[in-house]
Amino acid sequence: MSLTVVTDSAACLPPALAEARGIVVVPLHVAQDDDGAATTARPSVSELADAYRLAAQHGDEVLALHVAAALSGTVDNAQLAARELNAQDIPVTVVDSGASGGALGLAALAAAEADDARRGAARARESAARSRLFFLVQDLSHLRRGGRLDRATAFVGGTLGIRPILTIGPDGIGVVETVRGAARARRHLIAQAVRAAGGTALTGPRPPAMPVRLAVHYGDDPADGRALENDLADAMVEAGAVVESIMRSPADPASSVHLGPGALGIVVAPHLDPPR
Repeated sequence: MSLTVVTDSAACLPPALAEARGIVVVPLHVAQDDDGAATTARPSVSELADAYRLAAQHGDEVLALHVAAALSGTVDNAQLAARELNAQDIPVTVVDSGASGGALGLAALAAAEADDARRGAARARESAARSRLFFLVQDLSHLRRGGRLDRATAFVGGTLGIRPILTIGPDGIGVVETVRGAARARRHLIAQAVRAAGGTALTGPRPPAMPVRLAVHYGDDPADGRALENDLADAMVEAGAVVESIMRSPADPASSVHLGPGALGIVVAPHLDPPR
């Protein structure tokens, strides 16, 4: 048996890495609403079906691993596309990752190491469930307009100058902690990631230092991503965390619509042993 993984651009996978691992990436769309403001749209059923057909040319089974249903309707269309292909004896398995960004991307990479959809889906679910994504944005109004953040949280961050450190999970976007000041918020962003990796940056109970994979995301300036990666790597070494790899990539265009300029994100994911 052989497996081809399909994901969407919310995974923020570098194109060369996706190609090297045989992962097909379907783009989420950026459009304009009636007022001329940027908005986003899920891939159509036909676009997803075409991507699954392409993937099926390179594997006996297709595993479609998509952005969290709490953030996008992509999974709904994926299920419709899979139903169409399954009726044509093209086996497609759809998984709601419950994740986004590098948490989705690293789950797709873990799944792509499997030989069949069952094992691939299990690896993807384990990776996504054990991943933590932390991020900062300069202006919460973009998330509020896109319906990704509740009004109360957006008001606190915008009015009082507080910078929430945010996370994404199966239920959508939540607040990890609130910090005053951009520089301090960036330090706490790194500290949250170090703690999630089993380091000693924060007080209180912490998980053991098991091997982890990291992803670093930036908005519009690659220099921000390089600087964050370097500072994160130094902090991980100092804290005794065990880092297997770091993936750096920009936020995809659709996510950038909701994050706004200047966003920064860090993903901490488990390192899964290759399947036997």
